[in-house]
Amino acid sequence: MSEKKKKFFSKKKIIVGAVIVVLAVGGFQLLRGGGESGMPVNVAAVAKQDLRDSIILKAPLEGTETVEIVSNLHYEVTAINVKEGDRVIKGQILAVLDSEAMADEIGSAQDALALAQAQYEDSMRSKQLAYEQAVQNLQNAQKDAERNAALFEVGGISAEENEKSQSALLEAEAAIKGYRVQNGKVLGDAYELENVEAARNTLARKQESLSDGKIISPIDGTVTRVNINVGRFADETDDKKPMFVVENLQQLQMQVSVSEYDIADIVPGQEVEISADILKGEKVSGVVERISPTGELKEGSAAERVIPTVIRLTENNENLIAGVNAKAEIIIDEVEGALAVPIEAVQDNGDGTGTVRRVKEDNTIETVAVKLGLETDLLIQIIGDDIQEGDQLVLNGEDLADGTLVSVSVI
Repeated sequence: MSEKKKKFFSKKKIIVGAVIVVLAVGGFQLLRGGGESGMPVNVAAVAKQDLRDSIILKAPLEGTETVEIVSNLHYEVTAINVKEGDRVIKGQILAVLDSEAMADEIGSAQDALALAQAQYEDSMRSKQLAYEQAVQNLQNAQKDAERNAALFEVGGISAEENEKSQSALLEAEAAIKGYRVQNGKVLGDAYELENVEAARNTLARKQESLSDGKIISPIDGTVTRVNINVGRFADETDDKKPMFVVENLQQLQMQVSVSEYDIADIVPGQEVEISADILKGEKVSGVVERISPTGELKEGSAAERVIPTVIRLTENNENLIAGVNAKAEIIIDEVEGALAVPIEAVQDNGDGTGTVRRVKEDNTIETVAVKLGLETDLLIQIIGDDIQEGDQLVLNGEDLADGTLVSVSVI
């Protein structure tokens, strides 16, 4: 064999041997955990963050005190003294009804009462005279009956005459029993008394109507709705709405519905952050004012219940107005500067502890025990002396054994 051929075959043996070594090393690495580049995993770095656990609810803003002012009086509105947006004080006159028509009706009611009383008194006088005559008739009948009974016993009169006088006595007694009397005075019957009382009540209502002819505000506040016009009857408003709505807009609130699954985390006095489109990114503070003692069925649900809860704004903003939709974030818990990672990076033991898979400098896995803190929808606080800011933790890596070689992709 020539020297040239010997060198060729020697070189070929070296190359084949090198390939075998590479394959052998590669196979070992594959068995160890996925090749020299390692098993691909997604990781997230431990970062310091301010965490907040909260419940977000939506509802329109409204005044803390709202009154709907109505009238059942069928009288024409002759004047309206306010418009929507006007500030009013308690007792201020909002509208006036037709007082002349009321005065005329009061006069008619007074006449009706006077007539009913006169008729009653005439009836009482007639009945009193009739009663007194009945008393006199009874006394005479008693005397006749006693005298005729004595005569009959001695044969002075016939039995028929005696019986006639006894019958007259019974009739006189029956006539007396037909009267209701107290201390010698005849009392009116229920019907006559009802007529007088009805006339008196009618007059009282008309007089009350005169005082109600001035529609007033029962609270300090702002007129938010006017549903009546001059010339309309007070009891015939648009779509049967109240004549006026007055609200205390100096203090706003929200009435929200908290799910039965969240209500255990809500207590009066809890802080609330309120935002609205009208605030253009600004927020105002609020507080949980009160929680209803009873729940009600959630709209659109056949099973879940909600608990009505009132949130009061504790901070004013001139841009806020009643009726606009707002978002309330009820703050349940907060931690500043917490070491936080995505929830997928933690295997929860269910007892306030958990484990994470950290990627070491040599790209291998190690398991670290941690304590669990505040949890939000996406993040969870981890606590442990072995965990530092910047550590890379594997997401959904609970199946990875310690020492596994990995290739990381940072999320």
